[in-house]
Amino acid sequence: MKGSLSLKKSWYGLLFLVAAIPTLIMVGWGGSQYYHLLLEKSLQQEDAFRKLATEQVHQEITRLQTLLENKSDPMAYTLARERDKQLLEELLARVMEREAAVHLLMIIGSDGKLITGRESYYNYLTPLARLSELLKHWSYSPADLPEEVSRPLAGHKYVGPVIYHPEGSFFALSVPIGPAEKPLGVLLAHVDAAALWQGLQSRMLRRKDVTSYLVDGNGMLLARFDGGEITSVEKRNLQGMPVVRAWLAEKPWRHDIIYNGLDGKPVFGSFFTIRELGLGVFTEIERDRLLAPIRKLLFKVSVGLALLLLLFFWFGVRLLRMVIEPLGAISADFRRVGEQDYRPSSLRPAFEELQALVDGFNHMVGEIEVNQQKLRQAAVVFDNTSEGILITDRDHRIVSVNKAFTEITGYTEEEVLGRNPSLLQSGQQDSAFYEAMWDSILSTGQWRGEIWNRRKNGEVYPELLSINTFCNDKGEVTHHIGVFSDISNIKEVERQLEYLAHHDPLTDLPNRLLCIARLEHALQVAKRNDEQVGVLFLDLDMFKNINDSMGHAKGDSLLQQVARRVRESIRDEDTFARLGGDEFVLIIGNIHSRQDVALIAENILALFFRPFLVDERDVFISASIGISLFPEDGEDPGMLLRNADAAMYRAKSQGRNNYQFYTVALTHRVRERLSIETHLRQALNRKELRLHYQPQYSLASRQITGVEALLRWEHPEMGMVTPDRFIPVAEETGLIVPIGEWVLKTACRQLKQWQEQGHPTMRMAVNLSARQFWKPGLAKVVEGCLQESGIAAQYLDLELTESIIMHDTDIVVETLADLHKAGVELSVDDFGTGYSSLSYLRRFPLDRLKIDRSFVRDIMSNPADAEMIVSIIALGHSMKLKVLAEGVETEEQLHYLREQGCDEVQGFYFSKPLPAEELDELFRQSRPEAGVGG
Repeated sequence: MKGSLSLKKSWYGLLFLVAAIPTLIMVGWGGSQYYHLLLEKSLQQEDAFRKLATEQVHQEITRLQTLLENKSDPMAYTLARERDKQLLEELLARVMEREAAVHLLMIIGSDGKLITGRESYYNYLTPLARLSELLKHWSYSPADLPEEVSRPLAGHKYVGPVIYHPEGSFFALSVPIGPAEKPLGVLLAHVDAAALWQGLQSRMLRRKDVTSYLVDGNGMLLARFDGGEITSVEKRNLQGMPVVRAWLAEKPWRHDIIYNGLDGKPVFGSFFTIRELGLGVFTEIERDRLLAPIRKLLFKVSVGLALLLLLFFWFGVRLLRMVIEPLGAISADFRRVGEQDYRPSSLRPAFEELQALVDGFNHMVGEIEVNQQKLRQAAVVFDNTSEGILITDRDHRIVSVNKAFTEITGYTEEEVLGRNPSLLQSGQQDSAFYEAMWDSILSTGQWRGEIWNRRKNGEVYPELLSINTFCNDKGEVTHHIGVFSDISNIKEVERQLEYLAHHDPLTDLPNRLLCIARLEHALQVAKRNDEQVGVLFLDLDMFKNINDSMGHAKGDSLLQQVARRVRESIRDEDTFARLGGDEFVLIIGNIHSRQDVALIAENILALFFRPFLVDERDVFISASIGISLFPEDGEDPGMLLRNADAAMYRAKSQGRNNYQFYTVALTHRVRERLSIETHLRQALNRKELRLHYQPQYSLASRQITGVEALLRWEHPEMGMVTPDRFIPVAEETGLIVPIGEWVLKTACRQLKQWQEQGHPTMRMAVNLSARQFWKPGLAKVVEGCLQESGIAAQYLDLELTESIIMHDTDIVVETLADLHKAGVELSVDDFGTGYSSLSYLRRFPLDRLKIDRSFVRDIMSNPADAEMIVSIIALGHSMKLKVLAEGVETEEQLHYLREQGCDEVQGFYFSKPLPAEELDELFRQSRPEAGVGG
């Protein structure tokens, strides 16, 4: 046939591939292994070099510090007596003559003023030189001095970070002059980082095939090291090199990446950072030097395998000829049959499998005549039908089937001829069914109905079957003919419609309709067996925040994972259903005590300890569970579900992530909650909301530095509604978003009024709810409030709870970056109640930590709380953040916080939250020494 493949050519090609592919795999695999072996060996040398370089830098810095300390003794003697400036300069000159890397030395007095200094060969004004000019005019206390001066004056040594300059990169070393408990001054040195590195090169391992070079934090080349020899270079910017860009961006670097090196040649390279100096050390080796041994090895292996391939191919061709030539002869015999030449084949092949093929051909030729007659008979009956047809004789043996039969059942004609149609039975109909069928056939000569049969592959399927009887002239039954069609698709559509009517399409869980039906069944069983039934109403905590921040598609994915995780943890006989949104119900039968249900609830809550993977990101979420029991909490599904729902809201009010059993008192709470929600929806329009302000004091200046805006609700009938009653309702219903925007706008307008009344540096702190934070466009809302009120962004302090910033790191970083860019201050409220760490908090542009009042309350009686406050203050100051303590109520608490270095305080010791007009009076009465103790 035109376009068909040649078996002979195909086998030759296959033979070649069988031989060539393993050869190519061996060459590729061997080369790859040898390549990685050499690369690993090179990297081991790099590890040794990195460790040595790190140790040498640390030792050199320690040596320089020791030198400065030794030289500070005679300086201390001079400063303590006559302050001979010439003698001091001589002492500085001796140090600079000995140390080439030190090019600037200064002696600064205990009052923070420059006494004298000495510069080396540099003719430009360095940042430290600018500092010395500045120190001449400073008259502040030591607490206001920069760290390189203030720390030695406190009796500590100091090593500063590398400072970058167009002329070079350098860092500061400073030590106290005189006794550490009361230093007489500071000896401050300015060290050239590149010169320091060059001085260390003579101690390094000399590697002949590796080029090393030093790069500063601006990507500038400082020094080059070729095979153990120092090469002087012109400083140039290397940011165009990908390895340098990776180091500057603090990104990981794969050592097997090839790039153009320092000399423009392809190289492999790596880098590491000298932490004390903030400099990068880069090493590279030429690609050709590393790959040359691999090419030599591959050439030898390729030659040997090519010879082996040729030998294998020669033997394969010999064997294939013994197979392909007989097949060609058999093909010729088949062509004769097509021309109605039915002579048997005389071929005698060497292989028994081919002989079996010849024997089969000869048998086929003998059967062709009979089969031709049968095919002509079947063609008349079966032409152009899409329904399956089978014909049986009077003894119920199948004598003919059509093509549709084989397609529907999977049986070939040869497999069913002569057999009873019962081979198709599925076993789903009993003997009574078939007795009724044959009664109809024998009495009426026909039968029609639905029946379930089985395909050859074992699959059971429904079919619509019609059986008719054929008789001869004498009225004797000669054949039965069955005509059938596969109605699987129709049944499947009916099943899907039935399933969708009772299941949730998103999670594949039972829906509300099926849930109620199964609960009714469970109650009936429990009544008969005198058992209890537990109904657990589960609601996901803060799920709307995930929907708002990540999108509904990601929220749907989370719901599916929750459904799958809970369903896999319960018994098969229990029902886990989704009522809608993020509400689920678990029905548990055959329970004997409340403890049984409590244990199940605890296990379900534990399922949420592990994160859910949503869009390749770990997402943590918790759940609140309400529990009602049959028969004590209700005897019908509606009452049990309502009571479980009420218990669930009780769990929400208890801080979420817990379970609560229904009690009669909860019915009153639910009604109260619904009343609060109804009135709260109208509170804004009716102007029932108020803002009270609590002042914040600086422990350093003893002045009011800011106020915190606190929301209050004054209802005409309910009176003053406390925040703990209406804020959770506002969070759950989403009303907190418009209320929060009103609070932000009102607080900004009030701050502008106070600033115009003579408080220009007053700061306004406003709490952000979780829903506000996760709603897109928060930064634009804040910027709009700032523009509308006319206050500067730096005077607005937005407070976020620790739980918000721990929720979803990527989105938190992006939102906080937008707010920081807008210029507002950012504070972490209630700090210490979550699980933040130093490394975690450093990701965020924060300005202030607020210590939770729960730690302040018992600091004088609880050592654990006191230690926690010390740790939080130290953590905040290590990150250059201010620390504010909330809930200060006693003078003892105030004194303790001042001793520990706390920056700001607020609490009832100074003032309760007041309306704006009453706070105006407090501002007028405030004095520098008022309110914060002496």
